[in-house]
Amino acid sequence: MVTPHAYKGLKNNMIHKKLITITLTAMVCMAYQVPVHSSVYKWTDGSGQIHYSDQPNKPNAEEFSIRNNTTTKPREIKKDETKDEPASPVAAKPEEPKIPAAEKRRLCQQAKSDISAISSRGRMREVNAKGEYSYLTEKQRQQRISTAKKKQSKYCR
Repeated sequence: MVTPHAYKGLKNNMIHKKLITITLTAMVCMAYQVPVHSSVYKWTDGSGQIHYSDQPNKPNAEEFSIRNNTTTKPREIKKDETKDEPASPVAAKPEEPKIPAAEKRRLCQQAKSDISAISSRGRMREVNAKGEYSYLTEKQRQQRISTAKKKQSKYCR
């Protein structure tokens, strides 16, 4: 039969064994962790296929680093961008994409030739969906000239 005093000592002994076991298990797990910043190797095989590995399997494997994903700092919201106040019409207008210089020159040349063609002729005609000729009214002609001049001022800077 176990006396109360012996039982208390046995209980303390079991607690110490559990504590030691847990501590040793945690230390072993930490020792075998895979390094977070390990090297990555990249190489191309004979068929042109690119391979990645944590070990340099081929002599032409080059080591490269994978960049860390860092988030960008959130932009500050200006007072006029809040939902309580209506946005100004200038801020609501989306920016136009950048047009390459060669494309701008082409559009400028096209606008200039449209202006000269529309201005030099008396009556203008165009082919409609049915394949028939239809003549432009003076109002339509002036609209075309106005549109071409807007394109010219936009692209011929």
